[in-house]
Order: sequence, then C-alpha cells, then structure tokens
Amino acid sequence: MGDSSGQPGIHTYKSLAEEGPFGSVEPPKRPTGSLVMHSMAMFGREFCYAVEAAYVTPVLLSVGLPKSLYSMVWLLSPILGFLLQPVVGLASDHCRARWGRRRPYILTLGVVMLLGMAMYLNGDAIVSALIADPRTKLIWAISITMIGVVLFDFAADFIDGPIKAYLFDVCTHRDKERGLHYHALFTGLGGALGYLLGAIDWAHLELGRLLGTEFQTRRTMTMKSLLRALMSMPPHYRCLCISHLIGWTAFLSNMLFFTDFMGQIVYHGDPYGAHNSTEFLIYQRGVEVGCWGLCINSVFSSLYSYFQKALVPYIGLKGLYFMGYLLFGLGTGVIGLFPNVYSTLVMCTLFGVMSSTLYTVPFNLITAYHREEQEKQRQQARGGGLDGSARGQGVDCAALTCMVQLAQILVGGGLGLLVNMAGSVVIVVITASAVALIGCCFVALFVRYMD
Repeated sequence: MGDSSGQPGIHTYKSLAEEGPFGSVEPPKRPTGSLVMHSMAMFGREFCYAVEAAYVTPVLLSVGLPKSLYSMVWLLSPILGFLLQPVVGLASDHCRARWGRRRPYILTLGVVMLLGMAMYLNGDAIVSALIADPRTKLIWAISITMIGVVLFDFAADFIDGPIKAYLFDVCTHRDKERGLHYHALFTGLGGALGYLLGAIDWAHLELGRLLGTEFQTRRTMTMKSLLRALMSMPPHYRCLCISHLIGWTAFLSNMLFFTDFMGQIVYHGDPYGAHNSTEFLIYQRGVEVGCWGLCINSVFSSLYSYFQKALVPYIGLKGLYFMGYLLFGLGTGVIGLFPNVYSTLVMCTLFGVMSSTLYTVPFNLITAYHREEQEKQRQQARGGGLDGSARGQGVDCAALTCMVQLAQILVGGGLGLLVNMAGSVVIVVITASAVALIGCCFVALFVRYMD
C-alpha cells in the first residue's frame, strides 16, 4: 500500500491539518490483497509475540531467575514504551523520509524484535559456550536473557502504533474497518502458529535434536507540542484509553504467565528442578500443553474476528466490547478456581474473544472519533473557522498503544508481589478475572460509542 513519501509519481495523502478540507484527497478503495499484505506485518509481530509469551517466563526460571524477580522482567520495556511511545507516534506523524512516514519505524523495530528474540532464546547456550564458572555463568545467562526480553518487548510494543497509523493513513473509513478485521484475523493466525511451535515436543523430533530447544502536527516537533497534543486529548479519548488499560492489564496478567501456570498449578511441576529431573520434565510438559491452550486462543481469536463484523449490526461495538471483557473474566475465573487440564483448554477459547476484541474495537472507535472530527473540520472550513489544529492519527494510535505498556508495568510491578504473598501463581488468573469484570462495568458506563 502506498504511503506519504513525497516522491514524484506517488500519490500522497495529506491530513486536513496540512492542506485543509478542500485540498485533501480521499484515498482510493483498497483491494483485499493490499489489506491482507498489510496485515502480514501483524501476523509476523504476533508470531514472535506468541513465542515470547509462551517461553520467556519458563526460560527465565530455568536459567535461575529468583522468584522475587518473577514479574520484574516485564517492567523496563513498558516503562520506556509508556514514556517514548507518544514521541514515536508524533515523530511518525511528521516524518518526511523517502520511504514514507511509517515504514522506516516499522522496519527498524522489526529488526530490533529479531535481535531481542535471538538473545532471549539463545542467551543460556551462548553463555555456556563462553563461560565455565557456574556463578558467573548464572549471572550472565540471566542478564543476556533479560536484555533480549527488554529489546524484543520494547520493539514489539512500539511497532503496533506505526502499523495501525499506516493503515489509517492510506485507507478510506470503510477500508479501515476491513483492515482492522484483517489485522485481528492474521494476528490470531500468527499467534496460533507461534504457540503451535511451542506446543510441539521438539526434543523427541529429529529436527528438534538438530536445532536444539528453547531451554538450551509540517511543524517543528518539540516536547511542548507533544505535551500539548496529549493534554488536549478529548474526554472520550481518555475514557477509551482507560478501558484499553483495564483490558490489557487483565489480558496480560493471564497470558504472560499462562504457560507457567499450566506447568506449576495444573501439572504440579517444578521449574527450579534439575533439567533431567521428573519434576522439571513434568513442568516442561505443562508448558507445552499451555502452548496448545494459547494456540487454541489464537485460532479462536481469528475465527471470532471473522464473525465480529456480522455481530456488529445486532449488538454494536458496545456489545462486542462488553462481551469480550465479560467472557474473559468468567473464563479466567473458572480456570483459577478449577485448574483442570481439559476445562482450562476449553476456557482458552474465551481468551480468543478478548484478544480479538482488544485488537479491533478500540481502534474502530478511534477511526470513528477521527471521522467525526474531520466532518466537524469540513463544516468549520465552510464557515471560515478552520484553525489547522487537527490531531494526528499517529499520536492517537500511540496514546492508545501506550496503555499496553502501562498495563505491562502494572502487571510486572504488582503480580510478582501478589505471587510472593499468595505463595502460588494461581493468583495471576484470579487477578485477571477480577480486573476483566471491573472492565465490563467501565466499558458499559464510560466509553463513548457511535452509530
């Protein structure tokens, strides 16, 4: 799909703030193939995310991370993301690179994702090959693995905003809705493939023995203009951000520790046991089955995203939003109270409803809000009242994506303490359930919906 590059022979679509309503050009209708190709970026991102969600906690525990630092590994990258995500969003709104506004950021962050992934999956093996002293080896293995997690998580969180803003830049309102549904579809498929790879017992396959396993606004951008853009956010944008924060806090509380929950609570394994001990092998089996559960979640997320559009005329975006939070809250409550293998795998289908909801409904609302603002600007222009202060879609997408980082900060800072106090990781799914049910009330009462 085309982007704003300013090169001869390439169509350039500019915002109302840049050209005014009479000089703006409506983007052409996008063929399905273009929307699918654009969604492949989300496919790749979610594939890598699935690998991280499935393996980071078990890998860190297996290399010797103390329980007191159980969730702290998730803190640094979301803190950086929460502080810098709006800066990246605003910068991409004003980028004039030859490749366009969004693509340089997408490419750079994609490379950083791959680097971080290579580090956290292979940190232990690299250190073992270079260092013999057990204590020094432990410190470096944990350090390199954690650095890899931070790099990957930082890039994976950041890349979502530019991808969404790219879609919004070059599509009509109808194509934006179609594009977001394709995003949800391919996000689910990418996650399913990533979790499927984690669910396979590679140690007993020839390929696994060969490769090894995972346990081996054209204006000068200033800080003042950034703060002004964030502080001027209308109330309904702020409510949407808060609902997104609640949803992701609930979702991450469950998903980031789900495979560990399966290994320790459902299968009664021990991640700190010797790697050839029965307890550790049982834990590893639980992690593999947990990956199957997350794979079920991703497949169902794709299926649900396909049917979302058919449900909108009957229950609206409000119904979709409320139902996603409610079903997730009930599902996590059931697996927390009754940690059985089969009931847990069945409840993973409800995780997919929440996943698809978080990836589509908030961004559909963002596009609806922007559409309303653009219509108001056209009306103001006819009356001679246009002030050129239109909000950039990049910074609004970044503000919404910031809530994912803030949720990760809350999860990383709070769940470790809760686990230590409760003495069991079952507290993570109970917390996810409680937060999701609170979110049901918030999305029903405070989020603004549009016809």
